[in-house]
Amino acid sequence: MNNVVIIVNEVAGQGRAKKLWESWKDRLPFSFTLFKTEYSGHATAISKEYADASQEPLLIIAIGGDGTIHEILSGLIGYNHVRVGVVSAGSGNDFGRTFFVFKTIEQLNEYVLEFQSSEYMDMGTLKTNSEKFHFVNNAGFGFDAHVVYAANNSSWKKWLNRLGLGKLVYILYLVKELFCFQKFSFSLLNKEDEIKFEDVWFITVCNQPYFGGGMKISPSSLPNDSLIELTIVHHLKKTKLLFIFGTVFFGKHTAYKEIKQIQAKEFTIQMNDEVYGHVDGEFSCMTTPGSTYTFKVESDAWNLAKPPSKRS
Repeated sequence: MNNVVIIVNEVAGQGRAKKLWESWKDRLPFSFTLFKTEYSGHATAISKEYADASQEPLLIIAIGGDGTIHEILSGLIGYNHVRVGVVSAGSGNDFGRTFFVFKTIEQLNEYVLEFQSSEYMDMGTLKTNSEKFHFVNNAGFGFDAHVVYAANNSSWKKWLNRLGLGKLVYILYLVKELFCFQKFSFSLLNKEDEIKFEDVWFITVCNQPYFGGGMKISPSSLPNDSLIELTIVHHLKKTKLLFIFGTVFFGKHTAYKEIKQIQAKEFTIQMNDEVYGHVDGEFSCMTTPGSTYTFKVESDAWNLAKPPSKRS
């Protein structure tokens, strides 16, 4: 068995991952096992199967977008002998804004041939009454999750993707949901008391700063500090939401009183309404009024392949 496995999602980035792989595949001076994902969850199954099959050091290289990376890491929690290297080739690529990724084929070749270095990283979890989800970037409930769900299930998306305008569908649904979205309430629970939040647009729990294709929603988040950050957007008028939306790309939104951020190892919330949820930009669940949901950080959950020096 080769100790290098490459997993390519050819549809990621509207075909960007496929083009990149085609240009790199004949220029790799090392042996590897190649897989091309065929369905949702396939990358999880592949990575877990190979991690289980051998206790020898293993390098899994992801070529795709944030969804592909999410799937691979979901299958590798706790496998200390596995390192994960990433080539970002999606649309949003929030993972690559914080974590080390291979930007050139020279970087990748140098790493595989010369280095075995890696760095442990945290993983976030969302636990419902019946399921447990992992996230490497962020997870949450509310407006953003509703927009992503509506856009991903829109008949417009495939049509716009063919024209290379796939991102437009998110803007269209953002504007639509701005006028249709029903704000919600929830309670933040801890040992001492219960804090209730009304008129909420969305809540996001972050393991790293970025979400939504470059928005710096949680500027203080670090992916290896054994902490996660909760961002709450509430009591905000629609017009001001649009104004603040632009400041999020620079991390300046935290100065507004309608934005609250809390840092901890764990958050438990009780939802009072039915709201869409997401993990790493993918639909997770619909909340049940009265049910509790727990976000937690798992420290040193996975290994990021990373060269030991800045020259790479």
